[in-house]
Amino acid sequence: MFEHLVQPINVGTMTLRNRMVMPPMGTNLGTTDGTVTDSIINYYAARANGGIGMIIVEATTPELRGKCIPAQLEVSGIQFIPGLSRLANAVHANGAKIALQLAHAGWFGSETITGMKPYTPSGVPTVLLPDDKPMEMTIDEIHKLVQTYAMSARLARLAGFDAVEVHGAHGYMPQQFLSRYNNRRTDEYGGSLENRARFGLEVIRAIKETAGPDFNLIWRISAEEYLKDGLILEETTQFAKWVEEAGADAIHVSAGSFDSKVEIFRNVLAGKESPAGKKLSDGISTVVWVPPMYVPRGNMIRLAEAMKKHVSIPVIAVCGISPELGEEAIASGKADLVAVGRQSIADPDWPNKVIAGKPEEIRRCIRCNECLGTATSYRSLGCAVNAVAGREEQSFVVLVHAEKPRKVMIVGGGPGGMEAARVAALRGHKVTLYEKSKELGGMMRYSSVPEFKKDIRDFLQYQKHQLYECGVSVVTGTEVTTKLVQSEKPDVVIVASGARPSRPQIDGINDTGIYDAIDVLGGKIPQGKRVIVCGAGLIGVEVAMYLAESHQKKVVLVDMLPTVAPEEMEFTQWVLQSRLIEDKVDVRVNHCINRISSKSISCTLEGADKSIEGDAVVVAMGMTADLTLYNELKKLPIEVLVVGDAVKARKIINAVHEGYHAGRRV
Repeated sequence: MFEHLVQPINVGTMTLRNRMVMPPMGTNLGTTDGTVTDSIINYYAARANGGIGMIIVEATTPELRGKCIPAQLEVSGIQFIPGLSRLANAVHANGAKIALQLAHAGWFGSETITGMKPYTPSGVPTVLLPDDKPMEMTIDEIHKLVQTYAMSARLARLAGFDAVEVHGAHGYMPQQFLSRYNNRRTDEYGGSLENRARFGLEVIRAIKETAGPDFNLIWRISAEEYLKDGLILEETTQFAKWVEEAGADAIHVSAGSFDSKVEIFRNVLAGKESPAGKKLSDGISTVVWVPPMYVPRGNMIRLAEAMKKHVSIPVIAVCGISPELGEEAIASGKADLVAVGRQSIADPDWPNKVIAGKPEEIRRCIRCNECLGTATSYRSLGCAVNAVAGREEQSFVVLVHAEKPRKVMIVGGGPGGMEAARVAALRGHKVTLYEKSKELGGMMRYSSVPEFKKDIRDFLQYQKHQLYECGVSVVTGTEVTTKLVQSEKPDVVIVASGARPSRPQIDGINDTGIYDAIDVLGGKIPQGKRVIVCGAGLIGVEVAMYLAESHQKKVVLVDMLPTVAPEEMEFTQWVLQSRLIEDKVDVRVNHCINRISSKSISCTLEGADKSIEGDAVVVAMGMTADLTLYNELKKLPIEVLVVGDAVKARKIINAVHEGYHAGRRV
């Protein structure tokens, strides 16, 4: 089934057991002094044990000035070798090769974290930190930094690593030299492509000289930068040839920088530029290379394919690649290896499941970017669908077989209820899950309807499969009542009854002929061409996109808030806002809705009354926790737990994590 993914491959002096690579991703699991922790060791050891061919450890700075997150790893002196050697040993013990990514932040290094002013090739700041004023590097500082990279690579080798990866993508220091967007120098390190490439090529040669010509080196590159004066494929393919000639053993092909499309996005949003041809919904800034579920999977495989035509060393493709896409990419010669990042967080055992030919058992990443959100907000790593990710060493997450099996009743077949049932069953309890509708899934049944939510459908299928595999008894089409609980006599009840659509006190909101967002996603599509969607939270935004894209409706999206989907991280908001523009959805924020009818709404904007007319009105004003059963069961002499939206309407991450821990505790 996956015959190409599972084949061994030689990369430099390494032989990888398969073509699957875990790329570097920030975790904030280190310490603020840059050293390795038990959390990091156990996190990576679990992925190595899961069958991955090679792990490229997260961005590790070669000097303190290059640090950009508080708990980032560092490799600037011998004091870091003991911890790094423990990490290398743990990965090797589980059969995988290990590389350390050398990543110098340059322009987005933080003075508040390092106490030092950042420096860059030309002192150009990132648009995301407009108030920062980096220093321009002197020639002596450039030469010193080249040797700093080389010494860091030597330290990595001494610590037992098989390779280093130089982070020359995503706006990190080598890309700042290579790109005209950052590099305004007029000396031998600026101007022509040859001059701008000088720093990176000197780093490669210095590493090979200092760490040894047989020490493996991977170069990570942004094949396209999506910026005015930024890198384009014609330049980066030429640079890749020089990288190979300088001694690199593999090319890891990504795209973008922290500034990618940000200025264009802001101009489009302000009406100063047309969105035509800008492809903003494919990603802006960080989500160029960490795209959310609203972006097609594998959208950077084409760049790896282009790069592969110009080099003979192995090429690694990346960006939302499923096992199926990875198999096709390697089989068709578009890449030699595939890097699968967020999927490795979601399910550390996915390579072994690929090797076993059991893709249905993979806990699929839903690309919600909760992992990215935790890293960019300086918190330790978290994952929406894997409550254990980043917590592998913590005893409280370990599932221990119950000494005395209990009869456990789960009320509700949404993500929280299904996760609680799975975990309780794994502990040896007798578990029965009740769902009042005829199908499992809860809100996921509806939120996964649009084609851009296929990732949610995949996760739903995984959860259903797990119930079967774990031996959970599932009863659908049955609403749980206090009487049913009393007759079944369970030892414990876990209430995961979810939430119901909110209907705030707005005049006319309960009149006939008004559609509900859940009904629309359930197949009740409004009649007429022009549809007004009331509420621009995530549900309202997705309904608006669904009606515009799948049913060719002209949609007006209205909310009193100043922005759409405020609960989502900023970069994901940008993608959603861009997609709404591309879908020609008429977004009207700061509109307070006073009255709703079946074909119009009345609003107040800056004190003035406005009327918006349409052919249909959809209400998408959030969800309210359904605590009815829980409040009744609390009166009984029985243990009762509550999880997910039944506590408060929130996200999948809340439901899954609470479900996991409820199942673990019973």
